[in-house]
Amino acid sequence: MVIALTLLACDKAEEPVVASAAELDAEALLVRASLDLRGVRPTPAELDRISADPSAYDALVDEFLADPRFEDRATDLFAEVFLTRTETFNVRFDGFDLTGISYYDMLRAVGEEAPRIVAHTAADDLPITEIVTGDWTMADPTTARLWPVDYPDDTSGWQQVRWTDGRPPAGVLAANSFYWRYPSTDSNANRKRANQLSRILLCHDYLTRPIDFDRNVNLLDSEAIEDALHSNPGCIACHASLDPFAAYLFGFWTYEFTASEVSNYHPARERQWQDYLGTPPAYYGQPGSDLSDLGWQIAADERFPQCLVEHVTEGLLRRDVGVEDADRLTEHREALISSGLKLKPVFASVVRSPEYKAAGAPKMATTDLLADQVEDLTGFRWLGIDGRDLLRTDQQGFQTLGGGADGVFVTRAASAPNATILLVQERLAEGAAAYVVEHDALEPGSARLFTAVDFTETPDTDRDAMVAQIQALHRRIFGRAVTTDGPEVEANLELWDELYALDHDTTTAWSGVLTALLRDPDFLLY
Repeated sequence: MVIALTLLACDKAEEPVVASAAELDAEALLVRASLDLRGVRPTPAELDRISADPSAYDALVDEFLADPRFEDRATDLFAEVFLTRTETFNVRFDGFDLTGISYYDMLRAVGEEAPRIVAHTAADDLPITEIVTGDWTMADPTTARLWPVDYPDDTSGWQQVRWTDGRPPAGVLAANSFYWRYPSTDSNANRKRANQLSRILLCHDYLTRPIDFDRNVNLLDSEAIEDALHSNPGCIACHASLDPFAAYLFGFWTYEFTASEVSNYHPARERQWQDYLGTPPAYYGQPGSDLSDLGWQIAADERFPQCLVEHVTEGLLRRDVGVEDADRLTEHREALISSGLKLKPVFASVVRSPEYKAAGAPKMATTDLLADQVEDLTGFRWLGIDGRDLLRTDQQGFQTLGGGADGVFVTRAASAPNATILLVQERLAEGAAAYVVEHDALEPGSARLFTAVDFTETPDTDRDAMVAQIQALHRRIFGRAVTTDGPEVEANLELWDELYALDHDTTTAWSGVLTALLRDPDFLLY
């Protein structure tokens, strides 16, 4: 059985990921949209709505976008862009008061700040200019302990807060998590940071530019390199715009990695571009003085809204966009502009597009999405020491083994199954199945999945209840209705019988059946 499941998963992975003229059926499309916009599978009631009226899809999409869980999913999407969710920061944490805070929780919270600013902008229907000009950031009780913010007392979770250290209002440009993730050396002088902001906000990565470089420059001579940056045509082509961009960022210049240094903004250092770059702040020839100016200059750049549209489109389609997507990207951009520069309509436009609805392009769940949907279905979280979510950490868990990205060494989530991904899925399925079976057997009044049986039935004593339960599992897990005499029911009953014959324990048998369902390729690919 394990071999069969593995082969089936590999067969699916080998299918070409290209758009097909055929659309997903209504239920499968709703599953896809619900996972992408809420991180959970649709409820039976929602599936019944779409089954009765496929045109209800648009209304259901609007409901998904209004769901509080949308902000979490948008955070996951933009975390893959910012790459700040990592367990590698150049910070000395011994200077912080971490009493009662696990190291894992701290790293996770720090990494979420920047992408959550964008996600909150989308979820709260704020104009995208807030992303680079807002006088606020996002914090939870953990980051509120680390950073100078006015986090409200007697609250919990992520909240919109304001900085208290006098840093300029500049949205993600003033986010600590960005500068912790992307440190700078003296010789680099914020150029790496400037390029990352360009990549994230403008979709322009200087490192992808073709360079005609003079090989006679001595790369071991710092003075020769400095001279080349200002005189060599191959260097000037990039540095003429990159260096003035980098000059804006010296308020985050630090001399050591201590708590007070890395947590606070340093206005007195804003003009240190004079010592490290010799180039004043400017944005493609337009001069400025601080991060606030840079934020408004980026907000006025037509590449900024276009880049956000590309990020949302790529995140929802799980592929890079190309020239063939130009017309569709224009449609999504029009949705952004016509809404007053709100991001939520872009999400709506993408999930209503033919490319998104195509039946021939299955997507693979990320580790974040896999963890969220399993928890919603079963209540199970795969936790390790100190409550670490093992699908969201590599220090003790299986984030990259499960196909996720760690933000530094692996910067893109896997797009097709491999051996370790299938092993992680197998162990997750076993743990989740055992957990929910035990829960539903002990607390039938709050059963999550097993609502048609009380674990006393067998195919001989109450076949109808067994069949009804299998049908309910398929409907809830895959969004599909299966007939009472369908092959799925017969295969599941056969497996149940084989497992029951081992020790005559109904809970063990049901746990095995559910494990097989959660290991199905259609649960990983959607």
